[in-house]
Amino acid sequence: MKLSKLKTILPTLENVAFQLENETFVPEHFHVTEVGQITKKFIDCGGVIRTESVINFQLWNANDFEHR
Repeated sequence: MKLSKLKTILPTLENVAFQLENETFVPEHFHVTEVGQITKKFIDCGGVIRTESVINFQLWNANDFEHR
């Protein structure tokens, strides 16, 4: 999904829930600490110069401190 699509969908939602790779959901008291674009420029093993861009979406919840 592109960030522009996400930005148009968010205002229409009553609730936002994030599901993790292990199929559990992020607790409802989370908040977004960072949204950013990460661009990686590199040369692959075939000598081809490539660029990749991804959006990083970082969430925080109160239980994050319990794992230290």
